[in-house]
Amino acid sequence: MGFSEILFVAVIAIIVLGPEKLPDAMRDLGRLFIKIKKMWRDATADIRRELELEEMKTEMEEYKKQLQELQNKVSGEVNDIKSSLTSLDELTATGNTRDFSDMISSNEKKMDNIKCKMENEGKNNEKLEKNENKEK
Repeated sequence: MGFSEILFVAVIAIIVLGPEKLPDAMRDLGRLFIKIKKMWRDATADIRRELELEEMKTEMEEYKKQLQELQNKVSGEVNDIKSSLTSLDELTATGNTRDFSDMISSNEKKMDNIKCKMENEGKNNEKLEKNENKEK
């Protein structure tokens, strides 16, 4: 509204209300504008709060998803660790009940075979050296 329009409305108000009632009407009109402004500010503040709440809700959902993924990952790792511990326990139990004398005797036999082979190789080397010395 321009100045001429405001002047036109004021002249009409003076004619319709009269000079006695015009100050009260202007006060009431001012109070009405103040109430409307306050209501407008409150409404915009409520809308802003609602938008912030929505943003916070979406952020919270994202964090919740990330936390759930992390929890699943940790649970999987814990299960893997538990299963490996169980298998170690089973191996220990199996080892405690097993008779290792068979393994020891077979290892002793293998060691004896290796000693014999080494002795035979040593003898063969000595023969080769003797043959080489004879040829010289």
